[in-house]
Amino acid sequence: MKLSSVGVALSIAAATIGLTAHAGDHRKAEKDHRHAASGMQAVAVSPKAGEPGYGWQYFSDARKARAVVISPNGDYYYSRGDGLQLVYKSATTA
Repeated sequence: MKLSSVGVALSIAAATIGLTAHAGDHRKAEKDHRHAASGMQAVAVSPKAGEPGYGWQYFSDARKARAVVISPNGDYYYSRGDGLQLVYKSATTA
C-alpha cells in the first residue's frame, strides 16, 4: 500500500470520527460561538515493534477533553475525559 493511500485512509477515518464525535456532543456545546472549533489532532507516538502502543493511532481534542484511539485491529475507542470506551469493534477482530 502506498504511503499516500495510507494518508488518505487515515484522513477519512479521522474526519469520520470527528463528525460522529461532533454529532454526539452538540447538546453539550456552548451557546457562545465566538471561539473557533479546535477539532481532533493526531498525537505523534513512535514505539518500536514489540513495545506497548506499537501500531496504535491516537487523536485528541484537548480543548474539549476528547480522545480517539484506534487499535491495530481496527477497533475504535472514544473518551470524553473519563476513560476510553469501545465504540466500534472491527469485523476482523474475534
